[in-house]
Amino acid sequence: MLKGASTILRPWRDSDLEFFAGLRNDVELQAQLMTQPRPNSVPRVREWLQLRSGQEDGLFFVIADAADGEPVGYVQVQNLRLLHRSGELGICLAPAMQGRGHGGEALALLERYLQDTFALRKLVLQVLDDNAGAIRFYERNGFTHAGRLNKHFYLNGVYCDVRIMEKLFVQ
Repeated sequence: MLKGASTILRPWRDSDLEFFAGLRNDVELQAQLMTQPRPNSVPRVREWLQLRSGQEDGLFFVIADAADGEPVGYVQVQNLRLLHRSGELGICLAPAMQGRGHGGEALALLERYLQDTFALRKLVLQVLDDNAGAIRFYERNGFTHAGRLNKHFYLNGVYCDVRIMEKLFVQ
């Protein structure tokens, strides 16, 4: 477990399943995360959590409130490339929990862990180009624009541009 002032990063547990089912069944949220929403039963959510947390080339943490341990979201790193010392970031906070500082603190905890444990030097991510709130969040947390995938993600009958962002920990 990684602990900050108001946020902890911890493994998922069975008591989190209903929370994650709510996230996975929020069609608008899933679209913003660039996934193809589909109905998710609790057993299906369990399978998803087991898959994410069991990946050899990835990490998955529940973002939880330090006061009560209740989940507020998750953060993951996929395609962890130790030779290149890079990985791909994904973060999701429940809409009601956004703007409370958990996301920024979770990123700081994760980055410190990635540097100390894996000597990671860089995180990259993809975000819908029109997701201004997420882009501001990433910029506030040190990510910069690295490129664009034009008309890359199909959403609501339209192909949307995707922004690629990165953060270098060491120059």
